[in-house]
Amino acid sequence: MTRSLIRRVLGGSRGRVYDAALLSRRRHHFQSEIARARAEGVVRVNVGAGRRALPGWVDTDISWRCAAHLDAIRPWPVAPGSVDLVFADNVIEHLTLEQGRALLREAFTALAPGGVLRLATPDVEASARSYLENGELARQGMARNAELGNVLSHPVQLLSEVYVGAEHYRGFCYDHAALAAEMRAAGFAVERCVAGDSAHPDLRGLEHRMHPAEVATQLCVEGTRPA
Repeated sequence: MTRSLIRRVLGGSRGRVYDAALLSRRRHHFQSEIARARAEGVVRVNVGAGRRALPGWVDTDISWRCAAHLDAIRPWPVAPGSVDLVFADNVIEHLTLEQGRALLREAFTALAPGGVLRLATPDVEASARSYLENGELARQGMARNAELGNVLSHPVQLLSEVYVGAEHYRGFCYDHAALAAEMRAAGFAVERCVAGDSAHPDLRGLEHRMHPAEVATQLCVEGTRPA
């Protein structure tokens, strides 16, 4: 019998075709990891992890590159209020505004009272200021791009890296005002943070992009589900 094929086109999974049996195994792995974390006392879910695993976290993605499957904009297969912490590093900007709202709703539902969602995403306002001021931060940004093999000819290209780079134009890019408003609308109490830092020990040192130019143009926000 021919097994049904499922094609998902999002993030790293573009063009990858995998069968229903593999998807079932990845979903089962997610459930097993959640059960393991619950037995250990703290359930931490890393959304959109790709290949980057975080020790002590349940690393998830819709991409085949990650063993545990979670489509974060659809109902999460966990009991409401059963997750303690959620982290998503440079994920929400790849979603449309409506999809981003769905992620926030699902994370809020999954989190226990007092649970925290931490988001890191490019900061449109900071990136625009970097370009308009065209000072040391812009110089650092261009130098950092060159280090990564992306040589920019002009400072204005710093903007295209935010709006177009990694196909962000397919999603929705945020400044702090917009992201905080969306998180509050979902029910969260919101606090802005610095990349790598948090009042919660388990949420420190998680961001991948920590070059000074990246930290300065990165938006990190934590939303707490009220008790």
